Amino acid sequence: MLSYLGNLSDRTGQVRLLHSVKTERNRFMVLEKDPINVNRPAGAKPGQPMASKKKPALIALIVILLLLVAIETGIIVAQSQANKRIEAQSEQALSQFLKSGEQPATGSGTDLLMQNVRFCWSRQICINTPRLTATAVPMGQQSLVNFDTLNGFMVRVRNATVQISPQTLQGMFNESVFNYPGSNLRDLTVGIQQAGPQNLVRLNGSLKYLFLWIPFEMDTRLSVDRPTNTLVIAVNKLNVFGVIPATWLIEFKPFNLQKLLTLPANRHLTISGNLMRVKPFGLFPPPRVDGRIADITVTPQLISLRFAGTEPDFQTLPRQSGPNRVYLEGGSTRFGKLGMINTQIQVIDQNPGNLFQLSLLNYKAFLPQSDVKLLADGSVTVVMPDHPTPAGAALKPQPSASAAGQATPQKVESAQQAGKETPKAGENKLKAKINQAKNKVKDVLGL
Repeated sequence: MLSYLGNLSDRTGQVRLLHSVKTERNRFMVLEKDPINVNRPAGAKPGQPMASKKKPALIALIVILLLLVAIETGIIVAQSQANKRIEAQSEQALSQFLKSGEQPATGSGTDLLMQNVRFCWSRQICINTPRLTATAVPMGQQSLVNFDTLNGFMVRVRNATVQISPQTLQGMFNESVFNYPGSNLRDLTVGIQQAGPQNLVRLNGSLKYLFLWIPFEMDTRLSVDRPTNTLVIAVNKLNVFGVIPATWLIEFKPFNLQKLLTLPANRHLTISGNLMRVKPFGLFPPPRVDGRIADITVTPQLISLRFAGTEPDFQTLPRQSGPNRVYLEGGSTRFGKLGMINTQIQVIDQNPGNLFQLSLLNYKAFLPQSDVKLLADGSVTVVMPDHPTPAGAALKPQPSASAAGQATPQKVESAQQAGKETPKAGENKLKAKINQAKNKVKDVLGL
C-alpha cells in the first residue's frame, strides 16, 4: 500500500513538471513572437503566428523594380539603334566633309596682295602677315566684290604665312568655329602650354551635358591633314571640374567627343571619335577665308598658319613706295559709293614704322584722314592711317624675301629726315594734305 502511494506521488510530480514546462514553452513563444502584444489581431491566441503586413509592400516594390528594369532595357535598346544610325550618318557626313573642296565662286575675282599687314575681322580676331596673296571672289547673288557686304564675298588665300595669337584663336573658336545654334560649348579661353618639343593649345570652357554645364580644361595638339585640307584638333588631356582626370572617360564610345558635342548645320566642322576637324572656310567669320593649308606651328607665343598655292598673275603691280601696303587688281569691286571695273587700287600705310593695321568694319571712318589720288590711267592710290588695334599688340614688320632690297621703315624715316623739314612746316603741310584729302573723298565718294 505504501509502495502504491509512493508511485502515485511520483507520477503526479512528473505530470506537474510536464505541465510547467509546457506552460513556460508557450509563454516563451508569446514573448518571442509578440513581446508587447501591440499588433496582435483581436481573438488571436497567445503564441499564434501573425500575418505580416510588410509582404504587400515588398511585392509592390519588386514589381516597380521590374518595371524600371524593363523601361531601362527598352531605352538602352532604342539608344543603341539610334547610335548605330547616328554613326552611319556621321561616317557619311565625315566622308562628304573630307571630300569637300574649296567653296564655289559666282563671279570673277579680284587679286589681292598684303605686305606687313595686321588685318582684323573683329575686336577679338586679328592676324599678322608679312606677305599674303589671295583672290577675293563674290558669293551667293553677288556679281562683284562689295567690301561693305562681308557675307557677299570670300578671300581665297593663295600663299601666306599668318601669325595668330592665343587671343585671336580664342576669338576664332567663340565667334566662328563653335558659334552656331545649339552649340554646347561656351566661354572658351585659349592658352599655349609647353609640353616638350611640341607645344599644346589649352582650351578652358564649359560643356553642356544633359542639363548641366561642366567646366573643363583640355590640352590639344594642332596639325594639318593635307589630303583633306583640314585643321585637326586632337585631345591630349582632359580634366573636368578643375582637377578630375577624364581623358580615360572619352575613350569610351558613349562619352567620346563625337557623342558629347553637337555639330553645326554647315559642313565646315565635324568630329570623328575624339578628333575635331575644321575646314579653312570655318576658321574665320565673314569675310570667310578659303585656301590650301600647308602646315601649322605652335610656338610659346603664337600659332603660325601657312597657306600654299599658285601665285596670282599681277599685271600692273606698282612700284612699292613703302614696306606696308595692300594692292587690289582685276575684277569688279565696290567701296561705299565708289565702284570700279578692272580694279586697280593701292592702299599705302601712312605710318610705316609698324604693321599696317586694317579692318573692313570701319575703314570709311579713316577715308577723310587719307590722301586719295585718282591717277590718269584710272588707278587709285590711297595713303591711309592705321586703324586702332582692336586687341593684342602689333608685331614689328617682317619684310618678306620678295621685298628684299626695297624700302624699310628705317630708310623711309631717314629719307624723311633728309629733307630737313621743320616741325612747324611739317604740321602745316599735314593740315593741307588732310583738307585736300577731305575734298577729294567728298568728290570721289559723294560723301
